[in-house]
Amino acid sequence: MDLKRANELIDTLSKTVDHPLFEDSPRVILSATLSVSSLEFAAAVRILCVSGLLLGASGSLRSQFESVVRSVWALQRATENQVEKLSANLDEESQLATKNMPSVQQMMAELEKIPNLSNLMIALNEFKESSWLPLNSFVHSGIHAVHWTRNEAPPVLLERVFRASNGLVVLAFQNLGILTGKPGLQTEIITATASYSSCLPDRRP
Repeated sequence: MDLKRANELIDTLSKTVDHPLFEDSPRVILSATLSVSSLEFAAAVRILCVSGLLLGASGSLRSQFESVVRSVWALQRATENQVEKLSANLDEESQLATKNMPSVQQMMAELEKIPNLSNLMIALNEFKESSWLPLNSFVHSGIHAVHWTRNEAPPVLLERVFRASNGLVVLAFQNLGILTGKPGLQTEIITATASYSSCLPDRRP
């Protein structure tokens, strides 16, 4: 695992999107917050992968993916009421108020309706189709968790989780770039990733 290059990638992308949000509305702030949440989960994935802790890394990767999806959904499809509920201060009442928020599947179905998100949805759908079931198994202590507790995780599997997480990191930074409203930033982000193939998923043909 090329942890050094992964950290350099994140540092580069952090500097690229280091601009104010285009507005301080609750919707934009919520979307940005969720993108940052996904980056925190990603930091956990990197640490756990390097430590050989596949179960923790996989559980964090699932949460990272959901945070990325919800950050885009919060910006593009959430109702004002949903934004208000998710942005409330945490207490018992606000916790109960958010129990019926859309699932990942529901959020992605809503995002599929937005034409200019087609490239993003290809990436999200590819991740979900290849990883969602095993990641849920890890989170819910299913057969994947049992198997990889009994058996040492091979380096190739830890590498796959590591790279997948870094790929989601790029998507989170792309959303943060959108939230700055700065023209041309998406191109800068994609260009910046070109030299970091050692820590990112293989490019699609």
